[in-house]
Amino acid sequence: MQTLEQKFVEIEQIIEKMEMPEVSLEESFALYQQGIAQIKSCSQMLDMVEKKMQTLCDDGSTEDFITS
Repeated sequence: MQTLEQKFVEIEQIIEKMEMPEVSLEESFALYQQGIAQIKSCSQMLDMVEKKMQTLCDDGSTEDFITS
């Protein structure tokens, strides 16, 4: 399984390939689909991390991290 950092690098590489003038329309579309899939995967991973995060209280106990 890839880390978030690895996924971000892959997304950057996909963008670089899409910006190349010699890339055909079909290749661009395939790269676009790959990029969207990676972005969705990153979003899911971030959601999982957010749900698992907890904050440490002054008394040593933990509570769920809540974003506002």
